[in-house]
Amino acid sequence: MPPTLPALDEPHRYGRLSRLAHWGGALLTLVLLASGLIAEDVLPHGPARKALWAWHLAIGVFAAVPLLARVAWRVQATLSGRSPQPLSPAGWQRLAEKTGHGALLAVLAVMVVTGPLMVWSDGGVIHVLGWFALPSPIEANKALHYRTGLLHQIGAKLMIALVLVHLVGVVRHGTGSLRRMAGRCS
Repeated sequence: MPPTLPALDEPHRYGRLSRLAHWGGALLTLVLLASGLIAEDVLPHGPARKALWAWHLAIGVFAAVPLLARVAWRVQATLSGRSPQPLSPAGWQRLAEKTGHGALLAVLAVMVVTGPLMVWSDGGVIHVLGWFALPSPIEANKALHYRTGLLHQIGAKLMIALVLVHLVGVVRHGTGSLRRMAGRCS
């Protein structure tokens, strides 16, 4: 029987909690990116677009806590020294690896915050598929609405670029990074 994967990270592999946060966060992020981009840039105005926006908002509401928890978990693991050692050699490659991971987490946090602020600053209520509603905790503010909308749009484009760079890093490291995220020693 194979040994049980530890809950917490070890020097050469990620633990169960980090793996769950990574893969769950990746899935939620990709679903939100795809639904937002399709609703904004592909579908014409009409019922299908409105329905996809409703699903995007609902998934965003349910994903907010796990995604922010993922950011907090990774920051805490990094600051405590629990994260596995970087795969890149010391120097500019390690700096690029750390900067890329940090940027992914920062943009993720910005997206989680600007999404609801965009709706609320326009005086709207976030309706979650008719199940419940999240009324605005703030007054309508057109300037804030414009800025949060712009940040959300820029964040989406940055997230796509950062995910692609992340995938290039995965390919560059070969099976080492995938083995660590699968819980096997590299």
